[in-house]
Amino acid sequence: MTSVPRQVDELAQAQPAEDPGVTRKDGLLRIVQGLRRVDTGTYALRIRLAEKLGIGTIDINAMAFVGEVDGLTPRDLGKALNITTGSITAMVDRLESKGFMVRKPNPTDRRSVLLHLSPEGTDAMQWANDHFAAAAAALLQGSSAESIVDIAEFLEGIGQRLMAAASAPEPSAPEDTDS
Repeated sequence: MTSVPRQVDELAQAQPAEDPGVTRKDGLLRIVQGLRRVDTGTYALRIRLAEKLGIGTIDINAMAFVGEVDGLTPRDLGKALNITTGSITAMVDRLESKGFMVRKPNPTDRRSVLLHLSPEGTDAMQWANDHFAAAAAALLQGSSAESIVDIAEFLEGIGQRLMAAASAPEPSAPEDTDS
């Protein structure tokens, strides 16, 4: 049995469902479960791509971040992946030697470099994007352009909120006042 996230409970109580046969809570829970499946499927696809390219999944994650935000500094990439400066240097060296990533001088800071996917790196990430596109196209066949735009906006919004949540500071624990 899947546990119901607290936020799903709270949102379901705040807004009644329009269809009495399906509760808002049931719908929200299905969305959360679906997003978890997408996350698991994405991870499985990244494992397969890493094996295909002869690199690690952390390398694929680095390529995905650089593909999403072209021109990241190694420091920003390290923060995004939560790995040390030394590990980032070794990873970028490895990806550069395999032809998937390139370093270019940072025009605003001569002590720094900016990371970019090489054409081979872009092609490798396109392999994963092609799988996403094929899965989406199969499911959206016969859907209206308006509903496709609605779905795209929904997913973009979730992605933005998850990125914001990932970078937001955790609330501090209450201090012990029993002393």
